[in-house]
Amino acid sequence: MKLEDIKSVIKDQKESLQILLSNSIERDVPDLLSYLTIPNVLVILGVRRSGKSTLAGLLMKGKNFGYVNFDDDRLSLNVEDLWKVESAIYELYGNVDYFLFDEIQNVNGWERFVSRLRNTKRIIVTGSNSKLLSNELGTSLTGRHVDFTLFPFSFNEYLRFRKVNLEYPFTTREIALIKRYLEEYLNIGGFPEAQILGRKILESIYNDILFKDIVQRLRIKQITKFKDFSRAITSLYSSEVSLNRISKMLSIDYKTIDQWFDGLVNSFLVYPLEKYNPKLERIRENKKIYVVDPGLIRLVSIKIDIGRIMENIVYIQLMRKNQSRNELYYFKGKDYEIDFVDTKNKRLIQVTYGDIKDREINALVKANEIFQEYEKIIISWDIEDIVKKDNLKIKIIPLWKFLLQS
Repeated sequence: MKLEDIKSVIKDQKESLQILLSNSIERDVPDLLSYLTIPNVLVILGVRRSGKSTLAGLLMKGKNFGYVNFDDDRLSLNVEDLWKVESAIYELYGNVDYFLFDEIQNVNGWERFVSRLRNTKRIIVTGSNSKLLSNELGTSLTGRHVDFTLFPFSFNEYLRFRKVNLEYPFTTREIALIKRYLEEYLNIGGFPEAQILGRKILESIYNDILFKDIVQRLRIKQITKFKDFSRAITSLYSSEVSLNRISKMLSIDYKTIDQWFDGLVNSFLVYPLEKYNPKLERIRENKKIYVVDPGLIRLVSIKIDIGRIMENIVYIQLMRKNQSRNELYYFKGKDYEIDFVDTKNKRLIQVTYGDIKDREINALVKANEIFQEYEKIIISWDIEDIVKKDNLKIKIIPLWKFLLQS
């Protein structure tokens, strides 16, 4: 590809990014710039179209930086062309201090290019496939990259985008308004584009995730069956999943199903939750599945269960804060289940839509034998209370309040 053609595309991309930034909101993220020190590379991961480029652009406000989106079909590049990309940026913007590379893993062999640049420049890399980036970065940039996973808008960010500016303590009228917006959020979800274009864009987002991030990368031939598999997994949100059972149901061998499932996870579309084992033994058991955004649940699933969607949203919020799947579990006792064991913050969390029943309370009481130091929480739709049973204090929090807590 000719240098002048690359320059033209890069210039156009940066102008498009600036337009995007003019309509953006601040995201609820930590001070990511503090991680951007030479020779570290900041890696922003997350599901496709969750706002990674926009977040990276916001971090670059007021700075002279070069930006390239390698997911652009106008850029037909191989690793030998990357020096032209570097030259194009210098010719357009001078001796920049920062580079922002979107989906650079689309160019095979990109790691050595970034490894060279990071010795003198501050670099942000974004990507929508965890396995590709983690494998490649782990090989070439061992100990020299910091990962951050970005999700679609949280409920707090959703309100900010909607220009709903409320300050605690909330009035009765404001709480009613918040709950109305929460119902909308459960329906449309948090993808930035969906806030502007509505639910109709969700099908395009879902298909892009399937085909660009999974089908093309895994070279899947049985596309119809893969779509059926994806729909089956997504429809099982907030539930235990048996891949062996799905394999038999779709008449596809288990090895293929396992590979497809890894593709869904690596694309950040679904998140598996393991069962907590106090003996720290690794036992092959079913995992519970959560979907990255409630809008996609509404799009794909035939059966909608508000209680399960609430549980799904709570999980994603915990992941948003914890940034690690290794600190969240579910737990099963002999005759009870705990939705979430948050080992990072030492909390047991139950989620329920209807009235608080003895089942939720008794489960926490029984689990206290193992998790005595953990805070016990029930997240409800709109009940707020403190319940005491057997000298155990259980806090009941409305979903909207849990989601808005910083």
